Amino acid sequence: MRPPLVLTIAGSDADGASGIQADLKTFTALGVYGAGAVTMVSAVNTHELTGIHYLPGDVVRSQIDAVAADLLLDVTKIGALGSAAVVEAVAGAVREHRGHLGRLVLDPVMVSSDGTPLISAEGARALREDLVPLVDLLTPNLAEAAQLLGRPLATSIDEMREQALALQALGPSAVLVTGGRLEAEDAVDVLVHPGGTDLLRADRVPGRHVRGAGATLSAAIAAQLARIEEFGRAGELGEIGEKGADDDLVTIVASAREFLASAIENAGEWKVSRDGGGYRPLNHLITLDKK
Repeated sequence: MRPPLVLTIAGSDADGASGIQADLKTFTALGVYGAGAVTMVSAVNTHELTGIHYLPGDVVRSQIDAVAADLLLDVTKIGALGSAAVVEAVAGAVREHRGHLGRLVLDPVMVSSDGTPLISAEGARALREDLVPLVDLLTPNLAEAAQLLGRPLATSIDEMREQALALQALGPSAVLVTGGRLEAEDAVDVLVHPGGTDLLRADRVPGRHVRGAGATLSAAIAAQLARIEEFGRAGELGEIGEKGADDDLVTIVASAREFLASAIENAGEWKVSRDGGGYRPLNHLITLDKK
């Protein structure tokens, strides 16, 4: 017997709100064993990003090689990569170890919450051309979808759908464009997948100035995908659809969105900074028993 297992390839955020720290906390909260390969180190707190330190591509590649050679991975989640050299290293590792990495989820982290670019222009180009075509699920936000396509930011659900389909045409089996920044009464995400297109709606959580939502959502999706693999087939778990049904991925994404919404809502009273200001972290501890 073994636990479901996910490898996250992502940056390390010093304040623990996003990046590999958020991924590992999400995996643990959802009952999944997490392994990690660090791509970059961000000096960041709740108020500002003060520095980014990119790791060499061969250092990132060596971490992935070591894990892929040994661990029984169900899913690999890819986050911030930072440079073209790291993107190329990760793409090379994916091509070599494809049979050992499980399903691939790519969260194309390109810009920080405060607008600071997190990847070079060359890195963004390599991401689009070398890595996006290799993954099973791509999860960009509005800004990332626009940047990957070289288009203006989507301003409507119809434009989100068009961009999701354009991204799917690049190679991923499915694309989830998250619309948290869209001016709308509800939070709407667009999911295109082999079974069609689905709009996923949820009430907005008011008054929550948080960081790490994108990382947490994609990590939760990866965790739920790994949990299905643990049972050997889709449809084994009660909350997932029948084996082979088109709505399996839709149900998984919906479940991950519920986890994210709860993590945001239950972080409302948290204070981790000295002055109580800045971005708040999400509460990834919501699945633990409360005393």
